Amino acid sequence: MKQDLPFAHFAILILLLLIAVNLLILDIKIFYPQNILLSETKTMPFPAVSKEAQPPVYKIDNSQCPVACLNLIGQATSGSNIGSPDQTAPIVSKQAAVAKEYFIPLGQGETSKNNWDDIIGTETVINPAVYGQIKETYFIASLKNPTKNGQVEVRLYNVTDNNVVYGSHVVMTNLTEQTITSEKFALPNSSKLLRAQLKSTLGYPVTLENARLKILAY
Repeated sequence: MKQDLPFAHFAILILLLLIAVNLLILDIKIFYPQNILLSETKTMPFPAVSKEAQPPVYKIDNSQCPVACLNLIGQATSGSNIGSPDQTAPIVSKQAAVAKEYFIPLGQGETSKNNWDDIIGTETVINPAVYGQIKETYFIASLKNPTKNGQVEVRLYNVTDNNVVYGSHVVMTNLTEQTITSEKFALPNSSKLLRAQLKSTLGYPVTLENARLKILAY
């Protein structure tokens, strides 16, 4: 009976040790729950996020750029309006069309008649389409009256349509010679045969030295 006592004491000691270990584990679970550990991990501070990187600022070294250089840079940067709402499109100037002058020689002739005499040598076909858009037309006649008696008259006649070209009539009075330009008149719209007609009011010899048309067209 006495031999069993040491074994019993050893068993009791082991049992007490197991009980102590169990109590320690229970204390850890009760007093140190997992939520405390999690809360500690959640509240750990994170490193601050750096602000957006700012573009580098370049400074002009006055020692390397002379004053004239700095002035040019300032003018270029201050006067530039590229991309601004106030920027206007370049203005394209419109130039007025300049009329061209055309001179068409008709010829010459003479008469002593006191009524209209056809000067056949002046017959010329005039086609307005050749000259573009006609603005004005003039009849120019160089006349001679050696005796200065009476008047010398000349005009254009439309042979094709058998009528006078209105506005082409010119008169020379009390002069031995003169170059006269008629008022402006309109040519027929299509191709026509024109002829000069000459008259001496008192029947003295007169001369048409030169007859021509002046056309202004675009």
